[in-house]
Amino acid sequence: MLKYSKWLMRIAAIYMLIGALIGADMAGRSSYSMVAGHAHILVVGWLTLFAYGMFYYVFRDKLSMKRTAAMHFWTSLLGGGIMPLGMLMYYQMQNTATLLAFIIPASILLVAALLFITLLFFDKKLFSST
Repeated sequence: MLKYSKWLMRIAAIYMLIGALIGADMAGRSSYSMVAGHAHILVVGWLTLFAYGMFYYVFRDKLSMKRTAAMHFWTSLLGGGIMPLGMLMYYQMQNTATLLAFIIPASILLVAALLFITLLFFDKKLFSST
């Protein structure tokens, strides 16, 4: 679980930098056309991936649903890592390819959310006192 934590937090930090750079660019140009992408990069890419990384760090010895955790890790990286970029592309040039680049990772991100909820509600060892 420690490797999940490490990689989720590292990628989250990259998204924090990307989000900050996009925000600085928008402010410098006084053009706010990328606000939706900027917000999603910070919320999905930075905040959510970092929170998942902290979860795997704090509960690294408590998870018993290892396969579900592995699937959650990979779907979070794919969905959370690619969806904000697909969203940025879609809002810059709207066509079928960019729509798919937005919708497919967003769907993967929904699967990641369901897997995380599954861990929280059904992992017997997670909140046990032993």
